[in-house]
Amino acid sequence: MEFLYLSIILASLSILITIFSLRHRSNDGVKLPPGSFGWPIIGESIEFLFGKPENFVNYRMTKYSQEIFKTKIFGEKTAVICGPNGNKFLFSNERKIFTGFLPHSKQKLFLSSKPEPVAAPPVPPPHAVVAVAAVAVDDVKEVIRTPGFFKPEALSSYLGIIDSISQQHLKTQWEGKDELKVYPLAKTLTLSIACRIFLGMENPDRITRLVRYFDDVTLGLHSIMVNFPGTNFYRASKAVDAIRRELMAVVRERRAAMLGSGGAMKQDILSHMIVVSDPTGKGMGEAEIADKIMGLLVAGYANVAVTISFFMKFVGESPDIYNKVLSEQLEISKDKKTGKLLDWNDMSKMKYSWNVMCEVMRVVPPQQGTFREVLTDFTYAGYTIPKGWKVYWTVNTTNKNSKYFRDPEKFDPSRYEGGEAPAPYTYVPFGGGPRLCPGKEYARLVVLTFIHNVVKKYKWEVLFPKEKVLGDMVPMPEKGVPIRLHPH
Repeated sequence: MEFLYLSIILASLSILITIFSLRHRSNDGVKLPPGSFGWPIIGESIEFLFGKPENFVNYRMTKYSQEIFKTKIFGEKTAVICGPNGNKFLFSNERKIFTGFLPHSKQKLFLSSKPEPVAAPPVPPPHAVVAVAAVAVDDVKEVIRTPGFFKPEALSSYLGIIDSISQQHLKTQWEGKDELKVYPLAKTLTLSIACRIFLGMENPDRITRLVRYFDDVTLGLHSIMVNFPGTNFYRASKAVDAIRRELMAVVRERRAAMLGSGGAMKQDILSHMIVVSDPTGKGMGEAEIADKIMGLLVAGYANVAVTISFFMKFVGESPDIYNKVLSEQLEISKDKKTGKLLDWNDMSKMKYSWNVMCEVMRVVPPQQGTFREVLTDFTYAGYTIPKGWKVYWTVNTTNKNSKYFRDPEKFDPSRYEGGEAPAPYTYVPFGGGPRLCPGKEYARLVVLTFIHNVVKKYKWEVLFPKEKVLGDMVPMPEKGVPIRLHPH
């Protein structure tokens, strides 16, 4: 349906090709990177999305340059800087040459995505649990970084919650079943954990309602803005409206609870956002908080669920790897009293399990890449990228490149052991520099906690070993990773 709409639009715009033929000329004689801007208006967006971003990037690296090429996606002239040197250059020049950029589809879906600088918020009452520091709410990453929600000491306090929810999930959703699909259940698990930790939400009915909408949002975040029924963007718009209403109700309930308790706060991100204010003392509105929370939930929902799902696929197909993971987790369990939840020390012992997860994220990156905006003209690899252009950063220029990973198509966790560790800037699933994903450690805890619990209870058989990977910026298993369970 969406492809049909786009084909019609392309046909109607064909008359403009001549008008836009000058697009291939350099800006005022500047030497631009090799590449193509594609069709008028929409550029190469169709090839990028429908041909998969990984294939799009690899084909153009082969055709144009291993270092840099130009394209036009989502309506923006874009440079793709490639390889470990490109990664290092991008990460080292964040906030000097580059700043964050959201594709227009994201800006449209999340109403509060435009920057709004704010100063330090007022100090909460003495009995408040969370000490609120100065925060800039123009970026949800800054909102969660500033008070230290994702620092080790905070994450350590979440571990018991994550472990309890994981155990309960396996008991209620997996126990007694011969076969199941991992991906849908992994999404429910990761959203349940995120809602509990970020929002203090424990209402299963409300979480079930939210789960129904998040897939549509994920698919629409990086879509062409064709707002007709049946398109990804249209479905995402409707889903965002529904989630926003649900989250605004949560915000109202929390504000009322805080007023009723004299300003006492729960130790979660929602309470922190409620007390944040701008220089005039005005706090964020319900819709703005809801949108920022929604962005946080999207980031902590699909990516982690994808990683869990492909762990189940690859490990289920590799008995030797499964046995090593199981041995490591049983060794951790034998030193714990019955019923005692996981702690930070246990996480540090899961070295092989984490190597397995690193290999999962190399073979199927849960996040393909992100965009930046160019703040000032700069030169890279002999080419000039003008101010105002966008830069697309992606893991796909290195993660399956035989220059950096031997036998790159093989699933092999041993490549992260000892002297086998990847060279700097070749393995960057969480980005780097100032924009290193702040939720990296959170994701690690959620995934490792799930692994600990699932391998102790089950061995499993993957029912469709040749299952395809679908999706664009966020990959997903075509059939949901169906497995047959074999309880211990």
